[in-house]
Amino acid sequence: MRDRPPRPQAEGRPRSSAGRPPWSLVGWLALCGALMLGAPPPPEPPMVTEEEAAVMQRTTELVVRDTKQWQREHGDRVLPWSEASGHLAIVIDDVGRELHLFEQLLALRFPLTFSVLPGSIYASGVQLRLRGDRRRPREIMLHLPMEPLDPTQMHQGDEAREVFLLRTDDPVTLRAKVEDALAAVPAAAGVNNHMGSALTPDAAAMGEVMAVLHDRTLFFVDSRTIAATEAEAVARAHGVPTSSRDVFLDHDPSAAAIEAALDEAARRSREAPVIAIAHPSAEVVEVLTRRLPELHAEGVSVYPVSRLLTARSALVGGTDRASQSEEFEGMNPNDPAPGRPKGESAFSPPLGPS
Repeated sequence: MRDRPPRPQAEGRPRSSAGRPPWSLVGWLALCGALMLGAPPPPEPPMVTEEEAAVMQRTTELVVRDTKQWQREHGDRVLPWSEASGHLAIVIDDVGRELHLFEQLLALRFPLTFSVLPGSIYASGVQLRLRGDRRRPREIMLHLPMEPLDPTQMHQGDEAREVFLLRTDDPVTLRAKVEDALAAVPAAAGVNNHMGSALTPDAAAMGEVMAVLHDRTLFFVDSRTIAATEAEAVARAHGVPTSSRDVFLDHDPSAAAIEAALDEAARRSREAPVIAIAHPSAEVVEVLTRRLPELHAEGVSVYPVSRLLTARSALVGGTDRASQSEEFEGMNPNDPAPGRPKGESAFSPPLGPS
């Protein structure tokens, strides 16, 4: 067989050695390096004259002065934990059903905690308001609807807007309902139960709830709407930061009774941190507006719920305590108060927006 002559190289195509970069790339790199070496240095920062420095210093002093003045006149009144003689958290439940009373409670210069109902008409709006002023942060909770002993309560008035966790729900449904409620209150740092006198004694059902809260790193406060509740114990077993309500301030909705309950909570807070629960009403607004400054002057300070949970977890052995007195056990604002006909609300219903 005759040897085939070598194939001529295509005209205009220079032969390049394998592994060598094209000479054009080398040239560009060299040019860029030369330009960088020849570039002038950045300009020196402008000199600040003594007069300009004095103006900046004066501006800073004015900002600090105005900030301190705002804090004195409008900022929250909170004592350092170590300086307070009493430590109190006040949770306002049923938030989102009206705005007038909510705004009055939000305006108080004390860090109340607001628990928002996921199905309430103003749920989104109140969360925006609560997070709107970074100078006065307010802790937000999810007020999670749970089945009460009287099932008719779930279908009356505003309750018909809520999706309740039921004893008949399977685990998947329970978890889905909790996730949906949290989606409606995404700003929540923790959860407490709305009603729940039928569900909270069900340890298995509460276990499904706590599994979700554990995954979300949220805390749980047992509202203790029934003495047989298992919610706090189950939360602790699942590693969820937890504690219980000590006092319902408005079990009796009269202003005199609310004030007496607040004074009792303040007295007990001098022995150990206390969590109290109230609901938006004209009487609650009036008592808190008048009495919280007086309690502050006496050394009883109001803190977010999460701060009290941290303190309670640091008690002897790292264990929490249940409600200190049976006097308030089972005082559910949806259960009849002493002398009140069964089925009648134990607190004044919230007013509509005005």
